[in-house]
Amino acid sequence: MWRAVASFLQAISELGSSCESYKFHILLIAIIVALVLGFVAMYRKMRRRVRAAEYYLDVVRIVSRSLAKTHRIVAFNEAWHVIYTTHPSMYTTKKEFLQDVLGSVTASVEFKNFCRFFEARRPVSALLSGSGSGLQNQFKRWVATNDIVEAEESLVDENVSVVTMSDISKYMDDGERTAHRCERLEDFIDRLPFGIFYLGNSGKIIGANTTFANMINSTKDRIMDTMISDFIDGIDDVSELTNKVHVTVKPRFSRRFPAVAERAVAFSGYKPWIVYKVTDQERSSDQDAEGFLAQSSFTSANVPSVIVDAEGVIQAMNPAFATVVQDKVTVDKSKTIGHGANIANFMSCGNQGDTLEHCVRKASQSPEKFSSIEVRLRGSNIIAMGYISQMPPESSNKPKLLLIQFIDISGQKTLEQRLVQSQKMQAIGQLAGGIAHDFNNLLTAMIGFCDLLLQRYTSKDPSYGDVIQIKQNATRAANLVRQLLAFSKQQTLKPRVVSITELLLDLSSLLKRLLGPNIEFKVMHGRDLWNVKLDNVQFEHVIINLAVNARDAMKDGGKLTIQTRNHFADKSFKCVYDTAPPGDYVLIEIIDTGCGIAPEMVENIFEPFFSRSGNDSQKKLGTGTGLGLSTVYGIVNQTNGFIAVESEVGKGANFKIYIPRYTGDEQIHAGSTPISPRDLSGSETVLIVEDEDSVRMFSARTLREKGYKVLEASCGDEAIKIAQSNDFDLLVTDVVMPKMDGPTLCRAIKDMGKNVKTIFISGYSEDTFRKDVGKNPMIHFLQKPFTLQGLAGKVKEVLSKC
Repeated sequence: MWRAVASFLQAISELGSSCESYKFHILLIAIIVALVLGFVAMYRKMRRRVRAAEYYLDVVRIVSRSLAKTHRIVAFNEAWHVIYTTHPSMYTTKKEFLQDVLGSVTASVEFKNFCRFFEARRPVSALLSGSGSGLQNQFKRWVATNDIVEAEESLVDENVSVVTMSDISKYMDDGERTAHRCERLEDFIDRLPFGIFYLGNSGKIIGANTTFANMINSTKDRIMDTMISDFIDGIDDVSELTNKVHVTVKPRFSRRFPAVAERAVAFSGYKPWIVYKVTDQERSSDQDAEGFLAQSSFTSANVPSVIVDAEGVIQAMNPAFATVVQDKVTVDKSKTIGHGANIANFMSCGNQGDTLEHCVRKASQSPEKFSSIEVRLRGSNIIAMGYISQMPPESSNKPKLLLIQFIDISGQKTLEQRLVQSQKMQAIGQLAGGIAHDFNNLLTAMIGFCDLLLQRYTSKDPSYGDVIQIKQNATRAANLVRQLLAFSKQQTLKPRVVSITELLLDLSSLLKRLLGPNIEFKVMHGRDLWNVKLDNVQFEHVIINLAVNARDAMKDGGKLTIQTRNHFADKSFKCVYDTAPPGDYVLIEIIDTGCGIAPEMVENIFEPFFSRSGNDSQKKLGTGTGLGLSTVYGIVNQTNGFIAVESEVGKGANFKIYIPRYTGDEQIHAGSTPISPRDLSGSETVLIVEDEDSVRMFSARTLREKGYKVLEASCGDEAIKIAQSNDFDLLVTDVVMPKMDGPTLCRAIKDMGKNVKTIFISGYSEDTFRKDVGKNPMIHFLQKPFTLQGLAGKVKEVLSKC
């Protein structure tokens, strides 16, 4: 600026040198004097403003020192540099200030709004809270404000943003302590053994404790701003000079009862009252309904109770019964609720042959003072047992009253139904197992003699096709029997350690062909699935049966999803017919989008010949045997697993299979199939023991044709005699026989010193006799029905082992 002035003066001097007029010199001097005076005035003005700014800043410093303990004051210029702060060692920039505040307060909407307005240089005020700094680390609260001082109003030439954070923890803590004391006082008043209520000048209730609300079968919120005359008679007519008066309390849904009300000292226009029930000394101990109501055992009992006359008309009910009526019972709007209503409005008799009114009338006329009745609450699934006690009338001209107390037995009924269903399934299983055993004996002979006949005919013989048809139908019957055995949990299983993921991968292509093009199929494999131990062949049947069942439920197409995952159950959970214990499981879910299953049918779908529609006869001819889901249940149960069903009509079903986790040392089964020997002939001696003549004849003939020497016995005693006088290399015996069964015969022959190899044949599973003979490597098993090749191959395999 001074250079500009000097240049200006030099230019004027050069101009004046060319001008000789004295007027020009006078003008020049005037301009110089004006400039000098202007600069002097400007300097003085700036000096005054700086001194004033310093003065005010000193004042702010003095004031802020006294506020530093409870306030934080920070002033920022337009470049967001701190030009003043009460805590200069904590932060010098906006970033450091925000980081300090963010570390001290809890993130909230208030804090976000404060930061947003602060960044925009707009005035804002917010209530913040969080943990304070220091060793105590106490919970604190601040009022944060941001004020903007415009340039024309400030002592500097730019806008200033002043942030103030005021610690108000002390005042807030005092308020919270006061509120806590008030809550404790209110809780104490609510727990008093007598009722308290406050009345306004108009007679409306403006306050009450919980005891009074319970006394009239209501709540504190519900009785606010209601007239006291709605609940107590005798209060309105009390004079100002009376402090104690006998009144009548009118509870909701219960009979009236007498009480005593006492007036307390009024304050601030409020009229407090204390009310309590009349004691036994102040009333006669009558046994009628009114006298019984005065006893706290009726009104305060948690057991729903009601007093009725011989016709079932309610004379009184306790709050527990009123709660049940309000919350869980669907009552026709035309029916009344409470005193004077009939108990039949709320519940029906469990015995469908009688009405509730008839049962109550019968109990009142019975010579027995105590009786019981099963009832069902209307509009709900709650079943209760009502225990009826006769209450003798005060005099002969008063009617007899009945006290009925109700106990919820819904859970007990559910357990009873599940037990009955489980026993029914067990009975069906035993029947199926017995039928299967007898059928297996017949089918063994039918299939065996068909094999013998086929050896005599060629494919061009006219009778060859007839024999093939007989054998094929016998094989179909054998498959049906096998399903019955699976349902009855008597099927022979060969459990191995397998991976569910690999099992489903191998099965996916077959399932796609079974489902057809109209059904979308998807498999979702869980990660790191635990190993399980099961019969992989039988478990494939489980998946196939469930997939086919889902396909039949999606006639117009849909989606089938199979998903797996590990499942840890920390507590027992309900499944079909069983309750699974806590533990680790591999969960396989088969989810379809079919027609779904009605809730009342879920417990029955695993019964033989029961379909989703509730009637298996609705299935088309040839679509199935009706044993698919029964087989699923049997195999899963025999594998020590559990099955549960979730379904909604019209939306589909979800079958959940829980298989226990295997934690042993056995490795995953590779899946190799033993190769049967081609040469089935032999020369050893075989003792065959079978009580079924047809099975024994077929077996003996088959082995003789293969070159074996065969000894035959129809029972255990006959086999003992033969064993005493003959040597043999192999014992083939039935498991179930009259007088002496197969395991007993095996032990008897072993006691004779003949440690021969044994093949047990039976229509039951291998597990039924393994517990009697143990894991002896000399003992083998062949399940009925078996074919000629099956019997000869098994004999050759056992005799070939060292």
